[in-house]
Amino acid sequence: MIEIIGIALSILTALFVAYPLFQKNQRKVSFALNHQAEDLQARKEEIYAAIRDIDFDYRMGKLSEEDYASLRDQYKTEAINLMKRVDQMTLGSSKTRTKGAATSATARKFCHQCGEPVTAADKFCSSCGVSLS
Repeated sequence: MIEIIGIALSILTALFVAYPLFQKNQRKVSFALNHQAEDLQARKEEIYAAIRDIDFDYRMGKLSEEDYASLRDQYKTEAINLMKRVDQMTLGSSKTRTKGAATSATARKFCHQCGEPVTAADKFCSSCGVSLS
């Protein structure tokens, strides 16, 4: 009797573990796109940390005003270009899914600093980097 219960539990466990393999409606994940997005997100965090460090060093008197301005502009430009690439990736992937969803996601909002079109979900302008809130 114990052997029958053990076999039944083994079969049920094997079916439970194998169930996802037999599903027909599996989502296909673009690993390259996800990997690229993770890399861009990591680089964005590095740039933000560098800008915070530059600001701190300038306030502490370790950087001259010329060095501070040039380094800050350099990192700011890199951050803006990175945000543009992220926006192109997200807009490109949403256009491939459905055209209607992409047009509804891009509401007619514009940056108050440079006039570039932005989406409702954007927190910063992808062109000039100014906060949209």
